[in-house]
Amino acid sequence: MSDSETVESKLGAEPTGDKGTRSKKRLPLGLDLGTLESCILSKLSKPGSETHHGVFVPTVVGYPEEGILAGILPGNSTMLHGNDALSNQLHLRLVHPLSDGVIQDLEASKSFLGYLRNQVDPERTSEALCVIGIPAVADEEAKSNLEVAAKSAFDGSLLIPEPFLAALGMRDEARLQDSDYKDPVSNSLFIDIGAGTTDFCIIQGYFPKPQDLLSIPFGGNEVDVILDQLVREAYPEVNLPISMIRGFKEEFSYSGEIESGARVKVPVEGKPRKIEIGKQVGEACNRLVNEIAESLKQVISSASPQSVFSLLQNIILTGGGSRIRNIDQELQQRLVDDGYENPEVRLSDKDYSPLVSIGALKVAKAAREDQWIR
Repeated sequence: MSDSETVESKLGAEPTGDKGTRSKKRLPLGLDLGTLESCILSKLSKPGSETHHGVFVPTVVGYPEEGILAGILPGNSTMLHGNDALSNQLHLRLVHPLSDGVIQDLEASKSFLGYLRNQVDPERTSEALCVIGIPAVADEEAKSNLEVAAKSAFDGSLLIPEPFLAALGMRDEARLQDSDYKDPVSNSLFIDIGAGTTDFCIIQGYFPKPQDLLSIPFGGNEVDVILDQLVREAYPEVNLPISMIRGFKEEFSYSGEIESGARVKVPVEGKPRKIEIGKQVGEACNRLVNEIAESLKQVISSASPQSVFSLLQNIILTGGGSRIRNIDQELQQRLVDDGYENPEVRLSDKDYSPLVSIGALKVAKAAREDQWIR
């Protein structure tokens, strides 16, 4: 398939396999395999509906601590996943299968993908064909590891860059004929701000080419680390787990001019104490904005001359980091200050959390038989 082929020409054909020879019903799946949380989807919502049928699961696997007594873990399980693992973490060794969006523990990843498969096909009575989002510039080792893990859980898989899937998930096919509708798949620049990475993708109606993609290992996790350091510097007597730091960030995050007013209760030697962390939250989030702004200019410079002006009118932020207050306006103002003409940076107009899995399921429903990795 050539790079110039459109999405429709790549995915619009009927599967070429012999349907009569299949012993199982075909079950297309879309999967957003995230560093902190994953979403697997087996059914698209009806046109015009904002509901979705995704199953959200924390991306974590728990192994029992050595010598754990019978009856402590539910069902005396030898392995727990997602929320089950988190709720029993006192008695488990927790493993995060992914780091910066790619597999770091292959066996844990196999087990986790098998668990996700069971959430949508518990009886395993279907031929599960899963499109999985990958970071924009995942290397060959990352792709190979994911293919190996996927083969243990699914009957076929297809790996697609996450920003492209987010754009396809955001696309409202019912409005394509509206004159005022900006198609996110036609000519846009998607920025997917995740936990492990921030991915950039120029999307112009076809699967992105390598030069259309950029990924930086800076996302929500890095903001957590920076915020933790800043809080420790300001309050040396405070020692908080990263999970509490992340919770404070998610509640108070903002970008732009430094603010105050984020007072939180923390334990100091077991006693409650209120501290002010507004300045620290702003500085940590602005570090992320700095990284995104510099990379954004690099991506814009790679766009074709005939597309760049309209591309600047359709820069879309998605992913968990896109919910940092004022991040769209801050990035837009930085582009204006740097001399770009009439840029428009906006948030995805739909709930960002299932977008990648929705786009993945759209691809899975249209993929040809010869495209699946088996």
